[in-house]
Amino acid sequence: MDFREIIEILGKKHEISMVCYGAGENIHRVRLWDGKGCEEDRSTLFFGYGIQYDELPAQCILAAENVNEITEIVRKSWKNNSRSLAIINMEDYVSVFNEVQDLVASHYNSSFYSYLTEVAGRVGNYDSLVDIASQSFGASLIFIDMNFRILSYSTQVPVTDKIWSDNIKKGYCDYEFIQEVKKLRSLQESFSDETPVEVTCMSSPFRKIASRVYCRDTCIGILILIEGDHSYRQDHYEMLKSLSHVLSGFVMIHSPELLYQTDEYHQFLYNVFIGAPLESQPPSYRNLKFKGPHRLVYLRPGDGAPLQTSEFEFEQCIKKRLECQVVSNRESALVIFEETETADLEGFLGSYRKGPGLVAGISRAFYKNQELIEAIRDAKDAMEIGLSVDPEKNIFSFEEYGMYVMIRNVSRNENVMRYCHPAFLTLMEYDDEHEGSLLDTLEEFLRSGQSIKDTAENLYMHRNTVIYRLKKIEELTAVDLRDPETSFNLRFSFAIRKIGGERTRELTGEHRENLHSKHK
Repeated sequence: MDFREIIEILGKKHEISMVCYGAGENIHRVRLWDGKGCEEDRSTLFFGYGIQYDELPAQCILAAENVNEITEIVRKSWKNNSRSLAIINMEDYVSVFNEVQDLVASHYNSSFYSYLTEVAGRVGNYDSLVDIASQSFGASLIFIDMNFRILSYSTQVPVTDKIWSDNIKKGYCDYEFIQEVKKLRSLQESFSDETPVEVTCMSSPFRKIASRVYCRDTCIGILILIEGDHSYRQDHYEMLKSLSHVLSGFVMIHSPELLYQTDEYHQFLYNVFIGAPLESQPPSYRNLKFKGPHRLVYLRPGDGAPLQTSEFEFEQCIKKRLECQVVSNRESALVIFEETETADLEGFLGSYRKGPGLVAGISRAFYKNQELIEAIRDAKDAMEIGLSVDPEKNIFSFEEYGMYVMIRNVSRNENVMRYCHPAFLTLMEYDDEHEGSLLDTLEEFLRSGQSIKDTAENLYMHRNTVIYRLKKIEELTAVDLRDPETSFNLRFSFAIRKIGGERTRELTGEHRENLHSKHK
């Protein structure tokens, strides 16, 4: 809507005189002129008084006691034809100002709503809808569900607020963050509808506007508009409300699963997933004991991509294959199941996604919810260390990789290489000097349960060669490879090498001599 259209509409009710029409840009907002604004702002219609006509912005309406008199004076003295100017009666000033505000807001929001509706009709997911809408705002947008999981965020106008960009990387907001947000007075006093409210907090320099999204009278999420390079315009509030309405209809058609209401136990598990202290959760759930052993699996895609556009879809996909509890966000998922279901879980992981697929860390068995936090740590640690040790695999149990986890944790405080068995160091030095592979042979021998046959097959060599190398190892190290304690210490040394990597070679000859003396 431009200046001429506004004047024509006002002229039907009020005495108004068009002095000149030059700036034909569409008007997006209405402001009072105080002489300090930007004179070249052509998207704002300013209101002022007749005595201000000597220095006016690009598009302006002046109020005067005598419309005709001021009109003639301005026409004679003001030669700037690139601007738009009209005069109204002083007594109509307030009513015309309010009418123009409503007129501009209504017209612009109607156009924006129509535009969003057209966009929603041709895109297939709310990621695209949110991204396209953010460009109209000139500010970043985030769409979260009622559990503060990140459902979508703008990429064309990236989120620069560090707090929220960190949340986006995780795919969810942690428990402490959510509790702090819920304390904000602006949210506590906000309306129980889509009416946008401004949200500020001391932790972020960026202002934000938040609007709830409702489907069938149920609040399914919140839209958050984060201030960009420019301050908010008044019409941003109505625009955000329009986006909320369009998004509501879009969800009903394309993502009705967001209406899915989780039960209380699911909510309990999700709170633990995002870091809630157990003592803050209902006693009936945190003290729950299982009839049999359970396992917890931490899952995420091997390529770092989202699990699914819809977390609900992912959760339902697992539940079709397993009797389990699932909580998820865009980044990862937790699955809790009875120990007897382990084989079915491995089958699901192999069939769920093509390409990099899913990677999983599996906890030790546990029997009660009070052990959930420890089980989550088990599963995450097993996955993290497993991917570094055996990157070709995708399932890592804590039982198998617990030794590596322990070595990693100890290595953060001291050099664990000094715990290597002296025989290991001797073989490492011998291989370095002779370009040999005795260590590789020994590692496979120990991994194969000390089976010469399996060692030969796995290394693609003749069994006599394996026997020769093993004898050579015993001659060089003066150890009995069949001794259980020696075997364990050697396997532990190989685990140290995998975690320590090249640092193994940093042991000096003096260190090795000290280790030899210690083990004699």
